Amino acid sequence: MAILSLGHRIRKLRQKKGLTQIELAKGLVSPSMVSQIESDRARPSYKVLVAIAARLDVPLEELLKDVNLDIEYISKYKMAKSMVRSKEFQTAIPLLNDLVELSPHRIPKEGLLLELTRCYIELGNVLEAESVLNQLYQLVNNGQNDRLASVVLLHMGKVAALKSDYPIALFHTNRAWEELQKTEEIEADFHATVLMQLATLHEKVGKAADAAKYYERAMLLQRSKGEERGKTYLRLAEVYDRQKQYELAEKYATKAYVLLEEQADKKQWQEMQHRLIMLERGSSDWEVSVQKLITLAEQFERNGENSKAGEVYADLGLIYLENQELDEAWAFAEKARMRLSDDDSTMGKVHRVLSFVYFQRNDEKKGQKHLDCAMRIFEQHGMVAEVEEVTLHVCQFLNDKGDHRAAFERMERFHQYMMGQLEQRGIVL
Repeated sequence: MAILSLGHRIRKLRQKKGLTQIELAKGLVSPSMVSQIESDRARPSYKVLVAIAARLDVPLEELLKDVNLDIEYISKYKMAKSMVRSKEFQTAIPLLNDLVELSPHRIPKEGLLLELTRCYIELGNVLEAESVLNQLYQLVNNGQNDRLASVVLLHMGKVAALKSDYPIALFHTNRAWEELQKTEEIEADFHATVLMQLATLHEKVGKAADAAKYYERAMLLQRSKGEERGKTYLRLAEVYDRQKQYELAEKYATKAYVLLEEQADKKQWQEMQHRLIMLERGSSDWEVSVQKLITLAEQFERNGENSKAGEVYADLGLIYLENQELDEAWAFAEKARMRLSDDDSTMGKVHRVLSFVYFQRNDEKKGQKHLDCAMRIFEQHGMVAEVEEVTLHVCQFLNDKGDHRAAFERMERFHQYMMGQLEQRGIVL
């Protein structure tokens, strides 16, 4: 395929669209500027380029496909960075790769590789991100930049988390925090970012108390007061709820409610409402929470968001189970099953509810079947905290029945699972 200039590509697309230069320029730039761009005598800024692509009804990636961007290195770097900030990750990658290969001395290679890493992480391209991070890590080892080392290690933690390798993710993120302590200057936002990642990872592995500690420390450094802080309050509320510290959970849930109601859009707010209602149930009339959740599920269904409705129905089943209303727990769990795919992580919760319903009805065979399904899904999604929680719940149930041997075997199975997880990641205790 022939390589076109940017100006030639814009002219061809404009003509195909049936627009004049005046029509393309209207409200964006002057007609003479469009003429200069099309003749490759001028380069559009990233903002103008995005606007032109929108007017031509083509994605930015399509506009730049097979285009020769033979522009000055710094300009090309600025354009790539603008794309990354605007979340045009797929479009930014070819520009950044070109610059890495050219290695222009005025642009630090570390900066290019960091931008590439962010693109791959945001797109979920784990192997590519790991490859770039390995290059970065070599550069870090050869230098004395503690701040850069902490950034690289933080990204290595993110990549490991994407792979559900939480012990490794914690290892890298802890090292990022240690490197950060060596720097003289305190960057509040970056310190908060590292602490937030530590909090999230501790939550993932079921260490709720440690997670709460890191969330609290992060909030002391967070400068933002809007949606981001509201989400931190919400996560902290959920951590305290998991520890059954309901007063603290309610305190932070209330703070989250105030901030998120003002900041979040309608779709985000509905999802936040779901989480907030679940937090309310520990400190208020659970039947009120049920009615709120039913209303929310109906809203999701009217909008055609069946999977979201399924998540709400799963939680309704859980609430009814917690309050020993077995028929209702079974009914809502079944409603959730009809709306969720078999490999959805929420199905682990659904099978958990069904398992305990059948166990309490003395149907051991069906109870065991659903319990195995729940554990398989939680393990498949790397949900260590959920695996531990279900195991403890089952062991308590078996002990209450007087079946102490079965409870011991369950706990031993969980211990073997955790040892296996660590050994797979090269950690031997």
